[in-house]
Amino acid sequence: MRVPGWLAAALVLGACSSGSSPSAKLVLNDPAWERINVQAVITTNSDCDNRGPGYVTTKEFTMTKGHTHEIVAPNAEIICWRHDANPDSPSPGNWSGWSKATLSPGQTAETDL
Repeated sequence: MRVPGWLAAALVLGACSSGSSPSAKLVLNDPAWERINVQAVITTNSDCDNRGPGYVTTKEFTMTKGHTHEIVAPNAEIICWRHDANPDSPSPGNWSGWSKATLSPGQTAETDL
């Protein structure tokens, strides 16, 4: 049986594909506040405050209304995030409670703050 050239090429390219990425991505959206400070933690621990075994990194950034920010967990770890408890009058270290996402490798999820 003869295989058409384009089909053979597609099969070879498909075989060379490495599959899905082990990383996962969370896209945060700020639909409400003119300016808000956000803290994100990447960890394998279900306790977002735990900086022991399983902790990967902490990222702090500022978001503005109508914009998004991507957080990548390199090995699809848990992504936790929180923001200023009072975005209209922020106080250093005064955070909201944690929100968290457990994503699968290769997955991208989007959520509002």
